[in-house]
Amino acid sequence: MKVCPTCSEIYEDTASFCPADGQTLKKSTDRYLGRTIAARYRLIKRLGAGGMSTVYLARHVIIERMSAIKILHQNLSLNPAYRERFLREARAVNRINHKNIVEITDLGEADGVAYLVMEYVEGESLLAALQREAMPWQRAVKIAIQISSALARAHQMQVIHRDLKPENIMLVPAFDDEGVKLMDFGIAKLVDMPSLTFSEQLFGTPGYIAPEYVEGVPIDARADLYSLGILIYEMVTRSLPYDARGQAEMLLKPLTAAPIPPSTKVAGLPPDLESLILRMLARKPDNRPHDAYAVHDALIDILRRYQPHNTSAPPRRSASQIPAAEPIPPATPVGEAREEMHTLVDSVAAVSQFVSVESAGAQHRALTANVGKLVTREMSMKWSSALRELEEAINRARKRGLTGQAARAGELAEVASYLVPRIEKASRSVADLQSEVDRLEAHGREFRTNLGHAIDVLVRDRSRERAHLDAVRIRRETLASGPVSGNADVRVWEEAALVEEEARARGVVEDLGFQVTSLQKELDEQNEALDREHIVATGTLEGSLSALRSLQHELVRTIDDGIAAVSTVR
Repeated sequence: MKVCPTCSEIYEDTASFCPADGQTLKKSTDRYLGRTIAARYRLIKRLGAGGMSTVYLARHVIIERMSAIKILHQNLSLNPAYRERFLREARAVNRINHKNIVEITDLGEADGVAYLVMEYVEGESLLAALQREAMPWQRAVKIAIQISSALARAHQMQVIHRDLKPENIMLVPAFDDEGVKLMDFGIAKLVDMPSLTFSEQLFGTPGYIAPEYVEGVPIDARADLYSLGILIYEMVTRSLPYDARGQAEMLLKPLTAAPIPPSTKVAGLPPDLESLILRMLARKPDNRPHDAYAVHDALIDILRRYQPHNTSAPPRRSASQIPAAEPIPPATPVGEAREEMHTLVDSVAAVSQFVSVESAGAQHRALTANVGKLVTREMSMKWSSALRELEEAINRARKRGLTGQAARAGELAEVASYLVPRIEKASRSVADLQSEVDRLEAHGREFRTNLGHAIDVLVRDRSRERAHLDAVRIRRETLASGPVSGNADVRVWEEAALVEEEARARGVVEDLGFQVTSLQKELDEQNEALDREHIVATGTLEGSLSALRSLQHELVRTIDDGIAAVSTVR
């Protein structure tokens, strides 16, 4: 394989120049480029690499869908703890299911590699945008609103990202504005799962890590709010809030100094936005907003109150071009029908392997439709063509007087004719089983959507009630510790009213928490029940696909043997 040094597209060894940009191609030293992983993901371009993994652009060989596939570095894949940490990203994202978080569509271990398949997001990273210039505060707030919405769902599902930074935020074209996709949950912390190692390791990026994390204190979701505060600060000032050089100083500076107010670096910043940013950057988590919903609502309120009505939407990002589909090689001159039949059988084999791996959403449904097409109409046409090819060869042998060869080939043709209706029956069985799997998945999506929405509403209400409770508590404590002035009776009355309101608000928070817990328990129970049904259904489907594949290979072998028996006939 050769690769273009400019666009990273791959070409055959016979090519010399890249047709897209005219660059001279170089021999590829990447062991994965050009390979097909798990029999269906052909790696066509390297997108980037990190400390744990490399990300490639991949084309699905059956449905031609473009995906981003992340492959764990080989030296790390030998360590079970690193493999588990790598696959944890898929578990974390699949638990969240949010429009502003990149979807994981497949995962597994095959061909000696551990991999995750993600939706391919076209656009640019927040890092690339900030390398050009700082953003108007309105655009920065719109981006932060979407990030906080994603974090709110993640934290609700007990997932802490732990590595928010510009590289992990994608800005994508949207229908009427600019969309955001949060990526890379590779070091996410699942609150309700044990640590993967006996000693806590420091993960994350200097400059974005919360102070308590550096100190070794157990972190919670407010560590992500600190990192989001850094992101907002950087979007509006194009700098970090501390004067520090080197990674060590960047880690330690927040422990010894206060952040530089962003208004000293950029003019026209709403005072409420600066106040929110500095609260998010508080050294102690208790002094930050209590959750991501509070940040989300505060940002929306700031945008509503301060944004001029005639502010235009941020410019859309131009989508990168999807590489053109690879040309389909012409069939070999000998046995064109059999060559096509071989290809289709191999495709069904790839589909069978796919069903054995947990998959999600659109890609699974697209493959389902492709299975029906592969095992019915097109397959029947190819089988018929291959049988006709065999019969023509037998007739030529008989005309030449090669009765022995013709008789043997005729027996094989009879066996092949017997196999065809068996395969068609097995195909119908596979289609029925696939319909059952689709029904279960549709049911799962429906109840997860409904319960997830109900939980979101309750958690948002609880967040607002918590904010009210905090305000009441602060007022009561201030009143109780302050000097006595004015009418003492009025003060006693206000203190009593605040105590009563605090008790009421605390009761509401507890009640909402109970409702959230109950719905979450219901969601978990239904998920477990559906998973059991789904495992049985997909297991049965996988067995049927395996049987179908065996029948197909038997048919191919029988026809090949028949052709070979009379291959000397010209």
